[in-house]
Amino acid sequence: MKRWQLLNSLLILILICSGCSLKPAHLKEFSDEKFLMDTLIQVTVYSDNEKSGEEALNKAFAEFARISNLTDRFPKEGKNTAATSDVIRINENAGIKPVQVSTETLSIIQRSLYYAQLSGGAFDITVGPIMDLWGFGKDEQHVPSDEQIRRTLSLVDYRKVTVDPNAGTVYLQKPGMSLDLGGVAKGYATEAAAQVIKESGIKHALINAGGNVYALGTRPDGGPWRVGVRDPRGENGLIAVVSVEDTSVVTSGDYERYFEERGVRYSHLIDPATGKQARSLMQTTVVAASSTDADIINKPLYVLGQSRGMNFANSLPGVGAIFVGADKRVTFTENLRGQLEFTGSGDYQIINQ
Repeated sequence: MKRWQLLNSLLILILICSGCSLKPAHLKEFSDEKFLMDTLIQVTVYSDNEKSGEEALNKAFAEFARISNLTDRFPKEGKNTAATSDVIRINENAGIKPVQVSTETLSIIQRSLYYAQLSGGAFDITVGPIMDLWGFGKDEQHVPSDEQIRRTLSLVDYRKVTVDPNAGTVYLQKPGMSLDLGGVAKGYATEAAAQVIKESGIKHALINAGGNVYALGTRPDGGPWRVGVRDPRGENGLIAVVSVEDTSVVTSGDYERYFEERGVRYSHLIDPATGKQARSLMQTTVVAASSTDADIINKPLYVLGQSRGMNFANSLPGVGAIFVGADKRVTFTENLRGQLEFTGSGDYQIINQ
């Protein structure tokens, strides 16, 4: 699973950096990568000062580590993870008592619940029990029985999350419930990292968190960043390139985390209503100013499918989306037409053209 994420990250980064040679002479490139939040994080900044460039990189990675510690729901062996993870403490106290959390955890959960309601539950951060049932996040995965899924679904309901902003607490109303912030944490961390890079005085930078890309400013030569949208069935191919500035581009697909059983692919992209994989799409890409929002929005679009997902995307101001159907039909929101270039890779049918 991690190998697929790594390939995806490298593919996008190669495309992004292909036009970076035209930078002004006084700007130098500073780049590094670390494995955090269960994926490869790559950060590239451009600065005329070596100290500022290196400090910006270090601060960015520190943000990913910090947010990971807040939102991780799996205790780490040999470490007192619960001392730092708000999510672990919330889950441990499900049906028992409210838990006081950091302002950032509260903000992440509130934003998630907002989109859960807006999408009619197509996005739901209480899917932890279902993810555990399938084995995602664990060493082994398997296909559960319909009866197991039915019983476990009784623990999935975003409306049973009580948030008290004044007290700064979060409470899961039913024992056995658990939060899974995997659908938002990387987006939030990417946004936090971009913010500290800006505060360091950097005007041109790229962050790639396993398919969660944020393009800060323009390329050093003044042109827009060109971010690749991968071919979901081609290991090294692209189906499109999107040109962006100060924008997040987030892609989710059934190739990221999955296992196969009896020739059937089972991905981690599960419909909270059924407890089973959403199968009408292979991939969705969201283009939005906020990395947090783009990360969240990707999931309900995937679950809703092309038609309903397109309606949902069009209802969100400033949000662009690309849908790649299981039938290889590709559609996209009209607001992306001027910044989207299809490569002709594979036998995909572009419906809008």
